[in-house]
Amino acid sequence: MKFRFSKTISLVRLVGFVLPVFFAFWLYADTNDWEKELEDPKESKSSSKAQTTGKTVNSEDWEAELDKDLKDQETRSKVTEGSRGVTSNAQQPNQINRSAQNLMMDVSAAIDIVGAWDRNKPRGTGERIDNKLDVRSAEFGFTAAVDQWMRANFLGAAHGEDGKYYFEVHEANVIFPFLPLNTSLKVGQMFIDIGRLNRIHLHDRPFTMNPIVHEKFIGFESAMDTGAEFSILLPWKWITQELVLGATNGKKWGHSHSEGQQKNNPMGYAHLKHFYYFGNNWGTQFGFSGVRFEPTTDRRNQRYLYGMDAVLRWNRSNLRELMIMSEGWYQQEIFPEQLDPSTFRSSKAPSRDQWGYYFFMDYKFHQLWSLGYRYDYFTDKSLVDKNGKLADNAIEAHSTQITFHSSEFGRIRGSVERRYIQDYSKTEFQEQREWRFYVQAVAILGSHPAHSY
Repeated sequence: MKFRFSKTISLVRLVGFVLPVFFAFWLYADTNDWEKELEDPKESKSSSKAQTTGKTVNSEDWEAELDKDLKDQETRSKVTEGSRGVTSNAQQPNQINRSAQNLMMDVSAAIDIVGAWDRNKPRGTGERIDNKLDVRSAEFGFTAAVDQWMRANFLGAAHGEDGKYYFEVHEANVIFPFLPLNTSLKVGQMFIDIGRLNRIHLHDRPFTMNPIVHEKFIGFESAMDTGAEFSILLPWKWITQELVLGATNGKKWGHSHSEGQQKNNPMGYAHLKHFYYFGNNWGTQFGFSGVRFEPTTDRRNQRYLYGMDAVLRWNRSNLRELMIMSEGWYQQEIFPEQLDPSTFRSSKAPSRDQWGYYFFMDYKFHQLWSLGYRYDYFTDKSLVDKNGKLADNAIEAHSTQITFHSSEFGRIRGSVERRYIQDYSKTEFQEQREWRFYVQAVAILGSHPAHSY
């Protein structure tokens, strides 16, 4: 028994020695291709080509197939040449069916809560907000592609005024964005494309209250009307330039709860916009606007509004951002000639000339926080005193604000404004100083459309 046990141990030792040697030899004989490439790349490549001859497609074949695919893509791209978009009536590979996309309608809602406090007196005359916290507006909208040619937008809102809420349609229009020669057409009710702020809704603006010049010339929110807007991207390469031409009914101007008054002539406007990218995340957009509007029904008064807008932006991965924005407006209202009943001679009535501007700068120093400052100026060059002489007048305001951006769908903002009012056409209260404080909370629900640059 003792002999057998020792013999078994010797056999186990022999097997334990032979197996590792055999396994190591087998691994060495079965060396992988990548190990051979590490030792001698040229030799391994030549051997691999020799082994795969007849089993894989030659390099000339796949190059020819690639050229064929590129030519096919170039042929398909010619179908949409000269169009703003990539959608055409010809179905392309991997293209989304527009009928199916119409079922995926974007729905959004926005809540804008604003509180205001003036330490001197309660307000409510023309400023929309008394010394209280109120829901300034509640807005909801729908936007979708109708088919391969058309898109549609609907946007409604309820505004609070003197404790009551009035519902109105802000936008209800159809857009043809894929017309030839880089043109597009919008038909329906819309915020007309003039200036910088007019097409941006209240809850999307970078400050709580509107600039003074905007309130004086345009109104509480935006100038909106029903008509048509035609735009074209001009074919320059060194700068992006767009020309917008519009014509609307001209029955109303600014914020209104009615259809307005019938006018003899429609309202016409134009906006020439430019965009230029400097590089290193710097870009600018500036434009020039012109509007002709008849404020009365007898087509005798004519109002001309000329404006210039500009914005300069720098952004670094949404962690840091700098925005500088400004608008300047000049308005002239021409009145009909006056007839002297004694001499029956007509004389030209003096026009009413007003102008103003604002300058705004906002710096996002943190992903969640930003600081802003705005300067406002407005004057009426037609005001006269009791002696008939031109009276000095101006409204100046300095505003500072801090904004907490919880995300792209929500923010909380606090701001303080110091306003100086000078008006020597009055006999009293010729100079006034006011301090105003605002707090704002904005919440956006659903799929909100992309903001303007």
